Amino acid sequence: MRRDKQRLWLFLLTFLTLSLQSCLGIDESSPFTKTSAGKSGIGINRTDQASFKGRFYFTLNRNLYTFDAKRHLTQLTRDLDVRDPAISPNGKLIAFIIHYKDYSDLAYLPATGGQPTVILSGSGQYRPNPNSDAPMSTHHWFAQPTWAPDGQHLLVLSDKEKATWDPQIVNYKSFILDLQLFSLPLSATSLEDLQPVAYANIGDGGLRDPSYRPGHADQVLYTGFKYDATGTNQEGLINLEDANAIMLDKKLHPWHPTYHPGEGNEIDPAVALTPEMADLVNMEPSFAPDGNNLIYVRRESSTSMSLYTMPVAEGVTSDPNNPLFDPNSDSNKQKGLAPYNQSSKLLSGMYLSQPVWSPDGRQIAYYSYDHTTFNLWIATLSPGSQPGSYTLKKGSAIQLTDTNGDLDADSRPCWVAG
Repeated sequence: MRRDKQRLWLFLLTFLTLSLQSCLGIDESSPFTKTSAGKSGIGINRTDQASFKGRFYFTLNRNLYTFDAKRHLTQLTRDLDVRDPAISPNGKLIAFIIHYKDYSDLAYLPATGGQPTVILSGSGQYRPNPNSDAPMSTHHWFAQPTWAPDGQHLLVLSDKEKATWDPQIVNYKSFILDLQLFSLPLSATSLEDLQPVAYANIGDGGLRDPSYRPGHADQVLYTGFKYDATGTNQEGLINLEDANAIMLDKKLHPWHPTYHPGEGNEIDPAVALTPEMADLVNMEPSFAPDGNNLIYVRRESSTSMSLYTMPVAEGVTSDPNNPLFDPNSDSNKQKGLAPYNQSSKLLSGMYLSQPVWSPDGRQIAYYSYDHTTFNLWIATLSPGSQPGSYTLKKGSAIQLTDTNGDLDADSRPCWVAG
């Protein structure tokens, strides 16, 4: 009888232990520990293989989170559709976008959380349009802010000029929402504070992925989309550009500026770092901490994407407003494209996106699509066989988050030191 009672207590103790493990998110077969966020929690990989230095800021289902090297996950925003976080150079502020049905706001908040401060709101209204059946909208969109090195200015994508296209350049009667790149001070109070930095081929998809080049405050990087000569195949080009060229040109030539957007006739001071090839899209570039290399996404087919690294071309953006310097000359184009032939493939997958470099330059982070959801992964880099090239350390690719299909990691993560 006593032995039967002992067996009963042993069974109950085992059952209770397993139940507690389930409640606490402990699963011997999984390295992920569940947190309280989301419908069924976010799984956080706490194994030694998933170790990293610094801190991440990223979004899950439009909420902003921070995630440190001790694997502590903290939610910073609630009840807002937050996208595209970017950390200021001093690490004290997070700039981001608040998304609404018809517009978006550009805002920031302290890196530790708090109440957002809206810099510019895209809120507007619909009005009758005498030139079209479609109504006029004074709403505006902002996207993907990134900080200037001085910490007092931002780059941001916007459709600010959608209603002010020059009819001699763009022959449209309705609004074109292609995003272009602008700079603005943190103290901006109106759309007039937005100054153009890079123009788009109108109707071809606009621009995305802007950033300043580390150590080069006068150089900006972005992806530009355009169609080939047939008008059927879309190309994605990674461009490097003098950040001040367009505004300086406006001062030098106020009545007849050299650069302008256009419907297939856009002119800008950008130099392409990737080639124009039918249906080849290179996008989502991110600088290494020293600014000498890029990691980027190449869409190789409808079901395959790869991460590549490549060196950055030097001396291709200098003095674009000098008549003797043509950023689109054949020699400058060839100089800009030369490092592309040194690209190193790191890994491939069905959907890979938003790669970033670690602050110490030794690791990368990216999103990978697995089991119907996007999760955050990290991997360790090793020097390649050629100077400036990289490979992935074998077996180092580790999944950091497991959202169980309930939450999608979306905007590019920010990886900062400390």
